[in-house]
Amino acid sequence: MKETKKSFLIRSYIILLMISLAVNVQLFPLKALYVHSVPLPLFVFLIGMVWCLIFCRDFLRFLRERKVILIFMGLFLVSGILSAVFSPFSTILGLKSLFQYGLFFGISFLLLFLFSIEGKSTGLFFLEVLAGLAVLLAVISFFEVTNESLYRFLADTFRSGERQLMNGRVRAGATMIHSNIFGCFMSLGVFIFFYLKEETVIKARIFYPAVGILSAAAALSGSRNAALVLLVPGLLLLLNRKTLKTAAVLIGVAVFAIIVLTPSASRFLDMWKLIYKTEDRNLIATEVQTREMVAEKAVSLKRKAEEAAPLNFNTASTRLLLWQSALRMFRDYPLTGIGPGGCNRALKEYASPELLAVEKEKIDKEYLHAHNGFFNILAEFGLTGMIITLIFAAYLAVFLIRRYGLFPPLPVHALLIGIGLSFIPDAFFYSLFYMVVSLTLFLLFAFPGNTLRFHAGSVPSDKPSP
Repeated sequence: MKETKKSFLIRSYIILLMISLAVNVQLFPLKALYVHSVPLPLFVFLIGMVWCLIFCRDFLRFLRERKVILIFMGLFLVSGILSAVFSPFSTILGLKSLFQYGLFFGISFLLLFLFSIEGKSTGLFFLEVLAGLAVLLAVISFFEVTNESLYRFLADTFRSGERQLMNGRVRAGATMIHSNIFGCFMSLGVFIFFYLKEETVIKARIFYPAVGILSAAAALSGSRNAALVLLVPGLLLLLNRKTLKTAAVLIGVAVFAIIVLTPSASRFLDMWKLIYKTEDRNLIATEVQTREMVAEKAVSLKRKAEEAAPLNFNTASTRLLLWQSALRMFRDYPLTGIGPGGCNRALKEYASPELLAVEKEKIDKEYLHAHNGFFNILAEFGLTGMIITLIFAAYLAVFLIRRYGLFPPLPVHALLIGIGLSFIPDAFFYSLFYMVVSLTLFLLFAFPGNTLRFHAGSVPSDKPSP
């Protein structure tokens, strides 16, 4: 295959794959396997496996070079199988949830392989695809918040009909399955543009309008998580003389967008307050003595809590309660956890009376999870899965620190820290798109080969120093 044709086909496939992940259309059910719907990205991924057959020698070489990554992924999936087997819930449902992990592992690994065989700054091309996709979704969100028909269509098509309104205003989500995922991706998009600017891939006349567009879209999502991902890494870049001025502009634009465009300012202004006053919590704890009583009184207790609190209900106050519930699951199933996807199901039994009083409807529908990546893995995979995850993270950290150092902070640091921050108040394991983007970016920057451009002439070795 000629190099030009190969390059065109690989890059076209990368674009197709990322678009399929961004829309994640559900195609048809497989009732025999208890699968409600088969996602489009699965078929695009299977098509991409043809590259492994065409370049089988390169693929075998790649497997040898990246066998450590493959081993970690395999060990995590094995821990998930054990967790599903020993779970108090259905093993089949646990394995179905585990398949999601296997799919985003496989897609990220395939992308890393495609980067290696195509070379020629393919990593930068991937970043450009993400940047372009972020701007496209941002533009869609602008029409979404101003056109009710489009908003209903997007909600029905990509969010199972779930509509999120705050103070009568729409929370933007574009084609993402939740506004928080959309907002966090917009924030990450800002730092992808930042990196591309520093690598002289794009010019200032493109960078600054893009930052404005993505910051506005992040604010329209109404996501506090997105604000965290955008502001904290941006502040870190102020510590680098080379990025100081650009970071200052970024922070200014982001703060202005949050103040002016956020659907509900109370989501940010009252984060330090809990939804219950101390006396309200005592009242709830006294009235609810058993879990059977919670089911009957949850609605009335929620009304009492809302009447007692002068501010609007703020879901930030439930995060600690969710984390406590996850720790109780870990306490009962410390070794293998409660099973993949089990956190959502187990909350019916492990949620505190206070949490049930305000989130019973979501808990009954199994919408809620631990809302923290660490606690979610701890609850669902136990110590086995958590230890594997931490060792893998440390393994990647060795290469990242060796390659980029710790100080001064660079756009790479900001981008990867932003990804990490997004998993503190939430757990995006249910989003195939966000997980593929997150894992692929970590792998790409840890093992860039010749796919990224470096300011210092030669590309450093991937092997750590002795």
